[in-house]
Amino acid sequence: MAAAGAATTQERDEATLRRSGHAVGAYRPAGLTGTTVTYRARTSERVVALTFDDGPSRRYTAAVLDILEAAGVVATFNLVGRHAAQYPALARRAAERHELGNHTWSHPDLSLTPAPQATRQLQRAATVIADVTGVRPGTFRPPYGYFSGATVMAAAGLDLPVVLWDQAFDRHGQSPTSNVERLAGAIGPGSVVLGHDGGSMPCDVVVAALPSLITRLQDQGYRFVTTSQLLALDRRPEPVV
Repeated sequence: MAAAGAATTQERDEATLRRSGHAVGAYRPAGLTGTTVTYRARTSERVVALTFDDGPSRRYTAAVLDILEAAGVVATFNLVGRHAAQYPALARRAAERHELGNHTWSHPDLSLTPAPQATRQLQRAATVIADVTGVRPGTFRPPYGYFSGATVMAAAGLDLPVVLWDQAFDRHGQSPTSNVERLAGAIGPGSVVLGHDGGSMPCDVVVAALPSLITRLQDQGYRFVTTSQLLALDRRPEPVV
């Protein structure tokens, strides 16, 4: 038995974990039950979810919304909370026809972020997005796709499924045409496609490639769904926490 006032081995280990930024098992957000982490839904239906991260932005979001509206398809916009506060009209426009996801308040790397701090990032973003649009985000995408047990714990505490992706637009070197050719050949039933309508990198290639990609996928018999609709079709809704 440890002497009164002396730290146990577990307490010393947890203090070390806190200093390093890792999850501490003793932390349990209120209402913690479970969540899921999905890269691609397990379904035989020819459905695909288009997702757009890091917006809204004055430069790209309206263009993406115009393309989606012209094509009559839905998508999911994973909003950064502070960007929604900066461009509320664009956030509201996205919410009119599309689904909103939580992409944190300020887009940090959550891979070494303690669960309480990750929870604050998600809660602040959710509150602002709901205030601006009247819609509370129903899914969560961690910035950069980086996450840890603490991140998943924070998502579980807020009842948010984690949705990643299995295909993505390339903004670094591929042309719009090569993006379309690659994605049209790689996307399969249940795919989640990552695009961007904001952030620090240009998104011109995404905007230029999007109309042709939608047409190619429609010609292949695909229909477009939101991430929540895709999760409802997943045959494997097993919680991971």
